Amino acid sequence: MNSNEFREWSLRAAEWGADYRNSLRERPVRPLVEPGEIFKSIDVAPPEDGETMQAIFADFEQKILPGMTHWQHPRFFAYFPANAAPASVVAEYLVSAMAAQCMLWQTSPAATELEMRVVEIGRAHV
Repeated sequence: MNSNEFREWSLRAAEWGADYRNSLRERPVRPLVEPGEIFKSIDVAPPEDGETMQAIFADFEQKILPGMTHWQHPRFFAYFPANAAPASVVAEYLVSAMAAQCMLWQTSPAATELEMRVVEIGRAHV
């Protein structure tokens, strides 16, 4: 995937996410599938050659999405959803785009020091 394709598909994914959130109320909270239905829809072997992003996106919408529980649905009352706020979704995209390994200060000073500050603030307010 070149830079232009990355931009195009990133924008498409962001638009999909906004449309998805706007359509949650019309979706069933839990998937209307039988056990094994999604498993059977997935090819038994990976493709010999890479597929287009169009085909991958279509598989996501046709095979994966129908089998998902919609945790952000207004009528979902089980457990506690995580990363629910739109700002969290955007932040997750930024983190994913950078693919940083933030395991210690040397690998990512900003992440380490941000975490230290947040922990410090949390302790001060306990």
